[in-house]
Amino acid sequence: MLVVESYTVLIMEQRNNKPLFSLIIILMLLCGSCDSVGDTLNTKELVSSTGEKVYINTLNWGVTDDNQYTVITKDINRLKTRSDTLNTMKGLSPFVYRFHGDTLSIFYLKWKKVKVSESLQSIELVYYPLENKEYIRLLHKAGKKEDGYSLIP
Repeated sequence: MLVVESYTVLIMEQRNNKPLFSLIIILMLLCGSCDSVGDTLNTKELVSSTGEKVYINTLNWGVTDDNQYTVITKDINRLKTRSDTLNTMKGLSPFVYRFHGDTLSIFYLKWKKVKVSESLQSIELVYYPLENKEYIRLLHKAGKKEDGYSLIP
């Protein structure tokens, strides 16, 4: 009889925890989907031989910074907020780049849109649309900083 009573009490306790468990799940879903955690701005400055500066700015947000805008610009303050996204690229790692001898080479998947909207005086832009296999190979090189390839900041 004692075993049956403790089993009944255990079942009753589990039933009473169901609303609490549901509340915890709902709170986890709400917190996991919020975008208001804070934005992260990263900037990489590139300087030509004549002193012209161009910046690769990325703005990340989300709980794990898994949303991203990227822009290549002459304005260091560009993309400080998510409301400043005109002519930007959306998505993580939209391109790999190499800056050498006043030439900024941009390597990207050929189905993506990558374009610098500002005109640069002394820096030449060269675009290289690539197939997936070639792009993955360059991503690995850029991750190791081989042959001058770099990932965006």
